[in-house]
This record gives sequence, C-alpha cells and structure tokens, in this order.
Amino acid sequence: MDYSEYLSDTSPSTTATIKALADQALWKYASVFLAQPFETAKTILQVRFQSTEQRGPSQTTSADEARRRQMRYRGEDSQRVYDLSSDSDYDSPSYFTATAPLRQPPSRQSRPRRRRGSPDHNSPFDPISSHSPPAAQRSSPHTLDLKSTSSLTAVLSALWQTEGAWGIWKGTNSTYIHSILLSTITSFARSFFAAIFAVPDPSLSFQINPPSGAVGGLDILSSPAPMASLAVAVSAASLAGIILSPLDIAKTKLMLTPSTHPPRSILPTLNSLRSWTLPWSIAPVTILHSTLPTLMSASLPLFLRSRLSIDPLLTPTLYAVATFIGQGLELGVKLPIETVLRRGQMHVAQTATKGREVQTVVEVGPYKGLVGTMRSIIYEEGERNVKSDQAKAAAAARAGRHVREPQRRKGQGVEGLWRGWRVGMWGLMGVWGATALGGVASKG
Repeated sequence: MDYSEYLSDTSPSTTATIKALADQALWKYASVFLAQPFETAKTILQVRFQSTEQRGPSQTTSADEARRRQMRYRGEDSQRVYDLSSDSDYDSPSYFTATAPLRQPPSRQSRPRRRRGSPDHNSPFDPISSHSPPAAQRSSPHTLDLKSTSSLTAVLSALWQTEGAWGIWKGTNSTYIHSILLSTITSFARSFFAAIFAVPDPSLSFQINPPSGAVGGLDILSSPAPMASLAVAVSAASLAGIILSPLDIAKTKLMLTPSTHPPRSILPTLNSLRSWTLPWSIAPVTILHSTLPTLMSASLPLFLRSRLSIDPLLTPTLYAVATFIGQGLELGVKLPIETVLRRGQMHVAQTATKGREVQTVVEVGPYKGLVGTMRSIIYEEGERNVKSDQAKAAAAARAGRHVREPQRRKGQGVEGLWRGWRVGMWGLMGVWGATALGGVASKG
C-alpha cells in the first residue's frame, strides 16, 4: 500500500537546519552581549574587598555633616578673636624701648587668612581630611575608584572612565562559549544518565500538551518516575559544572583583570592556570553552585502539585505566580554561594601565576572556604552603620542639634552576600513578563 498521501515529508533540509542553528547562535550571542556589562559589574561587587577606609557617599553618616557645621561655627568664632587681638597693639607706638633693635612684629599679610567658615585642612581636627582615603589605596591606575559599594551603575561608570567600552564588555566571548558548552554538556549528560540507568529523561515531556511553565526545559511532572528524573537532572548539572570549572575560572579572571593586561583570549588564560581540572579548594562550592539551582527549579513544580495542589493545567495563573516566587527564592540561595565561588576562583587564578602578581581592577577579598568566606564578609570586612542610630543622627542633623556619631559595626552584614541581586530580579521579571505576554497572545 502507498501511504505517501497520508504521510508528508516534514524533516527539514540541511540548509534549513544550518540556518536555524545560525539564528539560534546569533540570538544567544546577542543576549549574552546585552547582559555582559551587568554580569561584569555584579562579579566586581561580589569579589571586592571592602576595607574600613573605603566609605562611599552612601556610607557617609549624617554626624559628619553635623561635625562640619560645628567646625564652621568654631572657625568663625576663632576668626573674630584673631581679628580683635591683631588690631590691638601692633599699630600703637612704643615709647619705652631698649637699645637693641626692635623685632618687627608679624604683619597681617604674613599670616594667610582663611575664608570665613572654611575649615583648616592642615588641622588634625578637620572632619573632611580625617575621613579621606589614603593615597596608597589606589595602587594602580587601573584600580577602580568606586563611589558606592553596592551600585551597579557606579561600577559601570568607573569601568567606562577607566577602560572605555572594552572594560564594559570584557569577557563576552568566554561567557558565550561557557553558556553554549554548559547547555550542550548538560543535555548530553542528562540523556546519557537516563539511558544508562533506564530512567525517564527529564528533558522529554510525556504529555500531549506540556505545560509552558516547565523551568529550565525540564518536565518532572509528566515523568513516570519523578524522583529518578530529578536525580538525573541534578547529576548532569553537577558533571557539567565540574568539567567547565577551568573555563569558568578563566571567564572570571578575564572580567576582573584590566583590559590592557594580557592574556585577553580564552586559550592563553586557560594555559595560565595550573591544570584544566577542578581544584580541590573550590570543589564543594562549585558543586553546590551547579546543583542547587537545578534541584530547586526542577523540584518546585513537583512540590507545588503534591503539597499545595497547584497544577499548571488546572490553575495556570496561580502556578505562574508561585513559580516566580520560587525563582526568587532560588536567586536568594544562589547569590551567596556565587559570591564565595567568584572569590575562590580568583584565589585559584592568583595562586596559579607562579610568582607573578595578577593585577585586578579591585582588591579581591580573601577566600576561606564556604562558611569562612561568608563569615568574613558579614563580620570582618568593612564597616556598617547601625540603622537605628543612623536615623536618629539624620533627624538631629536636620534639626541642627549636636549628636554623637552613629555607632559603626565591623563587617558588611548580611547585605554583603547579595551583591547584584537587582540584576537577577530584573531578569526574572523580564522572563516572567515575556512568558505571561506570550501566554496571553497564544490564548488570543
């Protein structure tokens, strides 16, 4: 029997396949190119060591303003006393003089007169000069002078002023290659583990109409064995992170070194490392950074349906909102681990230079393991104001009353672990909004 009239040849041609791959690669590179400046700024904020002398405008307390006002008033009073004393005896003649020649009194022009209200910068009590950072802080012309310790726009502005456009988009090619290899190796390892252990592939859907809210391309809900498929997905993500760890280290190094310092390509940067394998010092952090996002995103739909009775087909709106909240929680768990990982990667890159110093655009914070690095960021690096004292000082400064300087505690606090969280939230809101608009358009 001839079934040609019932079956149509729907397989794409070679030209169409190549065109589709080229379009997908171009779209991927464009997305990486647009997101790279924010990724670079976030990485700089994560690895930057915040010393006690580095105080930006956001950390300037209102008590400093009050002290400046007091010094201005004190300067005006001292100027009045000096004017009265200087006009008293220097112009009157001396009738009882000795035979020795008279010593010429100091003239008024010999003493530089300050402008009224301006503090003396040579005085040790000058509030402005006492808080100015030391000159040795900027050890290199390539070191960024950040006006704020938590602003992405401040980092981008400093990069543009120091290195230009090359500083904004440095590391773009390495980020693009890393993203392509990560998705390829993860998909291959997922299919390989599913075939070896005879479990359903989590990347395949077993429903006629799969839900559009499948996170990361994984459909755990429709799998006959959800827990086995979840284990396969997590194992594949862990293997991909271990294999691509040297490339991830090279990518971080390219983003944190000046654009004028060689090497600036991927292969020479990889050759500058000691080995092309995962270092043992950052192995636990690398595995956690690779597996936790996949574990949370893949198990979220299963948790919503089994525990909260939220199904993507029965309650699509509630499911979309719950997925967005879950992705926000995933970002909150991922950022502290990513901060520790970036510092560990720079520690590996700096120790692999065989005695040569690696010049970075900021001072890199120490790496002391997962828990030790988090503790160092929260309790040891930099200083932070007590919010209650800072609010009282600001209110007293507006009222013109004398107040003590707000109490400052050592460490960045918990906020230091979530540097760059705004970029992640913007990305989540963009993806969620695009998905919502796509669903509305498909229904219409």
